[in-house]
Amino acid sequence: MNFQDRIIRATGKKTPFRLIVVDLTKTMNTIGKQHDAKGYALKLMAENSIASLFLSAGLKFPGTVSFTTSFGGEITCIQSDSTPQGLIRAMIPQSELQAIGGNEPALVPQTVKVVKLNEQGKRVHESIIEAPSVSMGQNLASYLLQSEQVRSAVGIEANFNKEDPSKLDYAAGFYIEAFPDLEDKDINLIEVIIQNLPTFKDMTKAEGFDLDELLDQLRGPYEIDIVKEIEPKAYCPCSQERMVGTVATLPLNDLEDLEKDGEDLDVTCDFCRNKYKITLNDLREIIASRKKN
Repeated sequence: MNFQDRIIRATGKKTPFRLIVVDLTKTMNTIGKQHDAKGYALKLMAENSIASLFLSAGLKFPGTVSFTTSFGGEITCIQSDSTPQGLIRAMIPQSELQAIGGNEPALVPQTVKVVKLNEQGKRVHESIIEAPSVSMGQNLASYLLQSEQVRSAVGIEANFNKEDPSKLDYAAGFYIEAFPDLEDKDINLIEVIIQNLPTFKDMTKAEGFDLDELLDQLRGPYEIDIVKEIEPKAYCPCSQERMVGTVATLPLNDLEDLEKDGEDLDVTCDFCRNKYKITLNDLREIIASRKKN
């Protein structure tokens, strides 16, 4: 049995539907450690990331999907960026993570924002809907129906370890998309299959989450073709060059104030927490370039 993190994409062999299952447990434990996230914050970050992966799995071009859920309350937003290759990064503002620790935050769901970028980083799609719930599965299904007119069933759940809330026991999910010509009798049968699905907790063994069992349960009586199976990975494309470029977008007056401070600038990536140093020489070159243009 394979208990490694996986994304399995499948389609019905004779029945028009698409099925994706994801186990992101180990990957999110890695990301959580980068952020020092624990408890409910780690759980929410994992669930938001699975939603992003389901969307990026449907991209018909190389690119990135950014899935951002905004709240009123102790967490203002969760952002997860993913690619069709299973690369994923995620963040909650660090000050908010530190403030709530492992406690359950008071949250009021506000919006879900989806941005799709092509391989060159150009924005090709953006949509914002009202978030119906704290549940990422409900939020994703609502987005798909409202913004892309896609009928879907989504289940996403993460659970943190009660003895060590810095680790997840499991972070998994499923996505079923009904193609337009799926018959009502099949839709009804799939709904029954989902209603009778064992809990994710019951599908978690001592070695990890049993993604193969989830796939077998969801396929029911239908034959499926496995289209692709990939291993998700935590990945952030940040670099010294990108950070210098980000600082260069600040207003010129702010850049000049930073130069007057006479100190190097320490910058931390919001997603992977890597630290970068922007030197005074970097600032002077940025300022000179801005004035020239």
